[in-house]
Amino acid sequence: MLQRAENPSRKPRPSDRPRPRPGPWLALYSVALAVRVLYAWLAIGPRALPSSDAAEYDAVAWSLAKGAGFSFTGAGAPYPTAFVPPVVPWLTSLVYRAFGHQFFAAILLQCAIGALIPLLLAGFAASIFGGRASRVAGWLAALNPLLVFFSGYLLTETTFTALLLLALTASAAWVKTPRPGRALGVGLTWGFASLARPTALLLPALVAAWAWVPLGLTVPGRERIRHMALLLLGLALVVGPWTLRNALVLHAFVPVTTGGGRALLDSNNEVVWNDPVRRGGAISTTHVEPYASETRGLSEPEADVIARRRAVGFLVAHVGQWPAMAGAKLARFWRVTAEGGGTGAWQAEGSPLGRALAAVDPLLVWSVITWPFAAWGLGQTLRGPRRFYQGLGFLVVLYFTALAVVFWGALRMRVPVEPMILLFAAVGFEDARRRVRMRTRALRVIAGRGRESRAG
Repeated sequence: MLQRAENPSRKPRPSDRPRPRPGPWLALYSVALAVRVLYAWLAIGPRALPSSDAAEYDAVAWSLAKGAGFSFTGAGAPYPTAFVPPVVPWLTSLVYRAFGHQFFAAILLQCAIGALIPLLLAGFAASIFGGRASRVAGWLAALNPLLVFFSGYLLTETTFTALLLLALTASAAWVKTPRPGRALGVGLTWGFASLARPTALLLPALVAAWAWVPLGLTVPGRERIRHMALLLLGLALVVGPWTLRNALVLHAFVPVTTGGGRALLDSNNEVVWNDPVRRGGAISTTHVEPYASETRGLSEPEADVIARRRAVGFLVAHVGQWPAMAGAKLARFWRVTAEGGGTGAWQAEGSPLGRALAAVDPLLVWSVITWPFAAWGLGQTLRGPRRFYQGLGFLVVLYFTALAVVFWGALRMRVPVEPMILLFAAVGFEDARRRVRMRTRALRVIAGRGRESRAG
C-alpha cells in the first residue's frame, strides 16, 4: 500500500505541534502553594489579625466588600482615600465578599498568587533563555525563602511581583515578534503592575528605551513610534481612570497613591540618619514627632506634599552625606540575612517557626548556595551574543536598586528583584552543568582512545 510522502516544506498544523504537558507545571504550582500555605499557617495562624501596613489594605478591602468604596473609616464615617494602591485591596475585597471578613482568607489569596510566581518566572525565562533554564528558575522560585515569606502577609510585594513578571514576559514577546496589538498589551500589563505598586510607573519608559533599538531592526521608523505610542496608550487606559477618580474625589493630581511623599520622608529624616541602628531603614513618620504634628488634620494630598517637601529639605541639607546614605540603604537592600532590627515581629507569638528561624537563617543558607550561580549566570549573559535582549532582567535589578537608594533599603524592597536573581542563578547552574558534562565526556573519549592504543 502506497503512502503519500509528506512535504518537508509544509508548516505543521497546530494539531501536529507538540503540546506542553500540564503535569510538570501543575506539580510546580502545587508544591509552591503547599510551601506558602504551610508557612502562613505556622507563622501567623488561621486566627491572625491585620496589623501595620496589612491593616490598611484590610480596611480598604472590607470597605469595598461592604459597598462603601475605596475608603477608610474615621469618626464613624468612611472617607475616600488613595493612600494605598488599589489592586491588592480590590482583589482582597472579592475574597471578603465571598467568605466574609476573614483575614486569613486574604492571606491564602496571597499564597495562591505567590504560587503563580514560579510559573510566571519560568515563562519569562523560557522566552529569554530557553526551556532548561526556565525549569530550574521555576523550582528555585517555588522554594525561595524570601518569596515564600512575603506570600504569608497581606502586602503588595507578592501581587506586584507576579504582575511585574507578566509585564516582562509580554515585553519580551513584543520585542521578539513586534505587532501593534502586542505593544498595546504591554502597556496594559504595565498599567496593572503600576496600580499594584506605583514604583513601577517609570519602568515602561525603561522598557521602551530597551526596545527602541531592536524594534528598529524589524519595523520601519514611523511604525516604531506607533508601537511606543500604543504602549503609552495601554498604560494610560489602565492608570488613567484611577487618576481621574483621585482628581474628582481628592481634588488633587494623584497618579496612583498619596503615600509617595511620606515614603520618601520615612527614610530621609533626622531620626533615621542620627540612629546607627536605623540608618538606611525607615520609620513611620505619621506616628513620630515632629513629623506627625505637621501633617495632622490635613487631607491626604496636602500631607503628602508637606512630607515630600520635608524629605527634600533634609536631602538638600545633607548633600555631602549622600554617598554614606546610599551605602547604608544598599547594605540593607542587598543583605543576605533575614529581616531584623526595628522591623517588628513577623511571626505570631508562640509560632513554632520563631525558635527554628532563630537557630537557622534560611535566607543566609539560600544566598550562600545560589548567589555564586547568579553571579556566574549574569556574567555569562552580559558576555553572550544576545546580551542586550537577555539583559532585560538585569535592567530590572538596576532599577529597583536605584529606588532603594532614593527611598530605603529593606528586604521588602528587594522582593521584585528576587526572581531576577533566581533567573540568573538558573542560567549559571545550567552553564556549569553543561561544562561539567562536556568535560566528563571529553575525559571518557580520551580514556577510550588510550585503551584502543594499548590494545593495538
